[in-house]
Amino acid sequence: MSRYRFAVLGGDYRYKLLYDGFILDGFSVKVCGNPFISESEDTLSKLLDDTDILIGPIPTTKDNKTMNVNGVPEIGIKTLFETMGSKNTATYIGGVINSDVVCCAEKYNIKTYDFFDCEEVAIMNAIPTAEGAIATAIQESDITLFSSKALVLGYGRCGKVLANMLKGMGAEVYSTFRNEKTAAYIKAFGIKGFELKELKSRINMFDFIFNTIPYPILTRDILRKANKKCLIVDLAQAPGGTDFNSARDMNIRALYCPGLPGRVAPLTAAEILRSAVMNIVQKA
Repeated sequence: MSRYRFAVLGGDYRYKLLYDGFILDGFSVKVCGNPFISESEDTLSKLLDDTDILIGPIPTTKDNKTMNVNGVPEIGIKTLFETMGSKNTATYIGGVINSDVVCCAEKYNIKTYDFFDCEEVAIMNAIPTAEGAIATAIQESDITLFSSKALVLGYGRCGKVLANMLKGMGAEVYSTFRNEKTAAYIKAFGIKGFELKELKSRINMFDFIFNTIPYPILTRDILRKANKKCLIVDLAQAPGGTDFNSARDMNIRALYCPGLPGRVAPLTAAEILRSAVMNIVQKA
């Protein structure tokens, strides 16, 4: 494994801890555009000199044109992969890599790996995400989770963990389903469930609503029926599943909370990413 030479582009504090972990393991690691690491290269070209694997930010891009990196000159996606190709840096690992980015990379014979396509990352990230969502709810509400009615929209990896944690704290927990298999899992874990299509008629009963569904679900039409004193915590990938403008118009408190693992448990998040990187490079 020591033959691999890494570079880290951008990222948050968890990437600083990821960098520290690589250094302790004896890897060669260079950095650019991370505000928490002082030993930084000042150009993309220098970053990619003698680099085998580039670890990019989460998400890779926000505008589908440039890399999601602050504090350095703008780096276009095409420029990134073109430079990687010229420097023989053949592997890119990042987060939320869309199909356009993958296609661009392929033109320069760059292999891309998305952290969130890794099952272990998706599952293990669900734990700090759920803990962060609960911490946010406790901090931002004037009632306890205990004895409250809490709705978890979506019963995927994160939804399962979150619903079980809320149940353990004494909340009356509901979750939504769209098929009988999910309904059976909800019932097996002692969670109350209902079909997603019933949301409009049931939403007014909840004190807390946690959304994990990554498409518009809490629309203006749905929010009109919500309890105006409820707290919404949206955990879905950008741009979330809540109409935040409508929520604000209706004086409903709605919080968008992306990237919770990196904020509430950065060391754990860094260890999850480091394990994923090692698994990727071993299989590549």
